[in-house]
Amino acid sequence: MSAPARAPAEQTFVVAPEDPPDAATQIILLSGLASFNEAQAGPDPVRQPENHVCVVARDAAGRVRGGVQGIAVGAWLALDLVWVEGDFRRRGLGARLLDEAEAEGRRRGCEWAILASYDYQAPDFYARRGYVEYARMEDFPRGHTRFQFRKKL
Repeated sequence: MSAPARAPAEQTFVVAPEDPPDAATQIILLSGLASFNEAQAGPDPVRQPENHVCVVARDAAGRVRGGVQGIAVGAWLALDLVWVEGDFRRRGLGARLLDEAEAEGRRRGCEWAILASYDYQAPDFYARRGYVEYARMEDFPRGHTRFQFRKKL
């Protein structure tokens, strides 16, 4: 079996920060990674609308007062947005939204849920809801902590 083709060793590169990178450079980088990933694992599930999960709380007038968004992929429900309007917090709405998102994840075959929260958001809320911290990033951003949580569904 022959080795994969490689670029000639005599090539030289200029490696340097670009701040900010131009739009064309960003497209090349993102497209390159996306092509590689797709060749290894198939189409990006984040880009497939059928994997999106969105649970919304509306008041009697139809105004959005809270919601949860994420994706259901394989065994995982990855929640990237949980929000309740300030006047409606601490009234059980967040718990209802999270319960419904988790139920939707289970309907789609998910066994786990993951999400992130900052110290100024709701890490204690997620812990009370059965989420377990598995990682934290101190000073992200400076002076704050980002927590990563998971929960067995």
